[in-house]
Amino acid sequence: MNEKPLVQELGDENVSAYRRYMDIFVGRRSFGALLKYELLAGMLPRLPGALGYVVRRRCYRSLLAAVGPGSLFGAGMVLRCPGRITLGRGVIVDDDVVLDAKGEGSSIALGDNVLLGRGSILTCNRSTISIGGFVSIGPYCFLVSRSRLSIGSNVAIGAGTYLLGGGHAHDDVDTPVIRQARTSQGIVVEDGAWIGIGAKILDGVTIGQHSIVGAGAVVSKDVPPWSVVLGNPARVVEKRKPATAA
Repeated sequence: MNEKPLVQELGDENVSAYRRYMDIFVGRRSFGALLKYELLAGMLPRLPGALGYVVRRRCYRSLLAAVGPGSLFGAGMVLRCPGRITLGRGVIVDDDVVLDAKGEGSSIALGDNVLLGRGSILTCNRSTISIGGFVSIGPYCFLVSRSRLSIGSNVAIGAGTYLLGGGHAHDDVDTPVIRQARTSQGIVVEDGAWIGIGAKILDGVTIGQHSIVGAGAVVSKDVPPWSVVLGNPARVVEKRKPATAA
């Protein structure tokens, strides 16, 4: 997948500042959608204490595409294009989380019983992020999708982990990389995986089911199922199950 860099789109003088704001933040070009976004996404995030949790839980149901029962929203949340975001049952979003589904065709879908740790960012641009059920994402994680980022169920992701589902074309040596097209193959994390603190998963990688990625590992190649990988670049150091048993 190739696309024009976002910085180039934002600098397009043929697009008004109003339209850019609607496309990047609101997700719909209607005054009603803008008014709802400004009232709910602008005023509610910093409402303190238990009252804030109660009011956000009630009001965000009308702002997001869908919210399952029992979901809770911490203070300081940032929502971009909330009509493209769906949450299952019992989702817990900690303070200062960013959910950003900008770009036509983008979506963020969280399954049941997902925990998003404080300060984590999920962002996509004309792409998707999907997360299964019973997933824990630690504080200050950064999940980026430029085509598809898919996380299965029963997955644990440690604090400060980066899943970077995109990159830059760099074939033209006479053009700065930032001015070349964005590229993406996507990232897949299969069921039962455990990704340790501070790991970095690069574009095009599949983390096989029930695999373990060690803390601080940099993963640039697929990880087979039931494997333990460590290091930079990450390498398989252990098989949790024999190939015939997997």
